Amino acid sequence: MRALSIVGERAIEVVDKPDPEPGPGELLIAMQASAICGSDLHIYRNPRPAFIDNAITPGHEGCGVVAAVGEGVEGWAVGDRAVVYFRRTCGKCRYCITGNNHVCPNIRPGYGFAAGGSDAEFMTSDASATMRLPDDLNYREGSILACQGGTAFAPLVRLGAGGLDRIAVSGLGPVGLLATQFAIAMGAEVIGIDPVESRRNLASELGAFATLDPTAGEIGAAIKARWPDGADKLVETSGATPAHEAISSIVRPLGTVALVGLGNPIFQTSLNEITRWEITVFGSTIYPMSQWDTLCDFVRRKQIDLDAVVSEDLSLEEGARGFQLADDAASGKICFHFDR
Repeated sequence: MRALSIVGERAIEVVDKPDPEPGPGELLIAMQASAICGSDLHIYRNPRPAFIDNAITPGHEGCGVVAAVGEGVEGWAVGDRAVVYFRRTCGKCRYCITGNNHVCPNIRPGYGFAAGGSDAEFMTSDASATMRLPDDLNYREGSILACQGGTAFAPLVRLGAGGLDRIAVSGLGPVGLLATQFAIAMGAEVIGIDPVESRRNLASELGAFATLDPTAGEIGAAIKARWPDGADKLVETSGATPAHEAISSIVRPLGTVALVGLGNPIFQTSLNEITRWEITVFGSTIYPMSQWDTLCDFVRRKQIDLDAVVSEDLSLEEGARGFQLADDAASGKICFHFDR
């Protein structure tokens, strides 16, 4: 099979690998679409020696068709449309059995990080970590929802986003653009924040009330020129320290903040301001598998145009260019398709 391989810092090659075979409890999936996530870029920019030495295939936003079923798997058949959930969980802990497997403390090596990923013609997936793609969603839509779509959706659900809300979205990469789309569909008014003009333009095209450049001046003042009390809620997707430091100037007293982006691992903001104005801050990782059907139904009912956040849909042979585009942080979603 053809697959992408990271061979050094910011270096991608397309290589030939043996077709994988499903083990007990696994599915073999023929990829139809895959996409680049921000967390893929962490490995692309600074790959661990073991990642290169073991030639681990990157990618965890895979969507395709079941090509073979491993021993002991029930409920799946060759030809079924499938979406890979990249977080491999135990299925037995209190979080897994209550529908919160995204915070399972017993996670195993994830696809595209320590186990073979989706930027290849075939990949194996635990049947327990595989979701069904509805017939009315295409494969590219499935790959978008597989990780980043759900990552944008889950914090908005937890925030209780609705028609009375003024929501700021900080960071207008793919997750921020999807959060903008979803929040508007939920009825909220949205201001997008990003230093890159092309990404602000994308957010405007998606229906943002306004977009702001955080490097053009004090962002809190710019927000309050439009919303005098500040934002009711903030979805912070950039992970950047300046964005964290600006939280208390963006959000109104008693406001709520969802931290979604993974950038600087140290969270820096004014504790005095957070406590003085009683701002609630929570972290949000990927969505739980139990939310998949709700997410798909939301996209269907609200007629969300997921393609609107896609800047490029490339062949796997253009993998190096795709990662370069994503690394430039000036575009929307970068996807791969598989010609069969």
